[in-house]
Amino acid sequence: MKLRLIKKVKEAKGTASFFWQTEKEVRYLPGQYFYFTLPKLDFSDPRGATRHFTLSSSPTEKDTIRCTTRIREESGFKKTLDALPIGSEIEGEGPNGTFILDDNEKGPHIFLAGGIGITPFRSMIKYNIDKNLKIAMHLIYSNSDSDFAFKKDLDGWKNDYIKIEYVDTAKEGRINEDKLNHFISSTFWVVGPPPFVDAMEDTLGKLGVVSVKIRVEKFTGY
Repeated sequence: MKLRLIKKVKEAKGTASFFWQTEKEVRYLPGQYFYFTLPKLDFSDPRGATRHFTLSSSPTEKDTIRCTTRIREESGFKKTLDALPIGSEIEGEGPNGTFILDDNEKGPHIFLAGGIGITPFRSMIKYNIDKNLKIAMHLIYSNSDSDFAFKKDLDGWKNDYIKIEYVDTAKEGRINEDKLNHFISSTFWVVGPPPFVDAMEDTLGKLGVVSVKIRVEKFTGY
């Protein structure tokens, strides 16, 4: 389907959101992703003109879909995407993916986000609030201080059942056992770069969390 770029927003240092108007209504679930294909590349990229991004928008945010990504100098795709003028059209395909939260899973759910791995959790939290589902969610977001995306949104969404916690990796290091040991009976959702996900799985394993209570999604920085 055709996607028309209607807005770009800088979310944090080196991170931007792209808002797309769809030619027809798109039905998707929080945590799902789309394929995005640029009409041409202004900067060469051996991986070509297509990437998939988890939607950072919630299905409750009508009329547009939103993807959020780090803009990397080494990625011709990302540089071309960032340079697109408002009004540009690209091809989109989706939704895809099974990293989704069932409305009936009341939790508590512990979301562990590393870097740009925050995107599905923004969608899930916004959906939870807009639908008044009151699912217990506790986000622990690991990043450097200048790189936290959606901070204004996240801080505004804190309530009795939505807990938000930031871990500044430059000052505190990675999320450790002390942060997690009182959540071991919960369901864990882990998203971020492969080293972050691997480290979190290892930490949770040491705490005795069984694998069926750990859901993971690895984001590569391409």
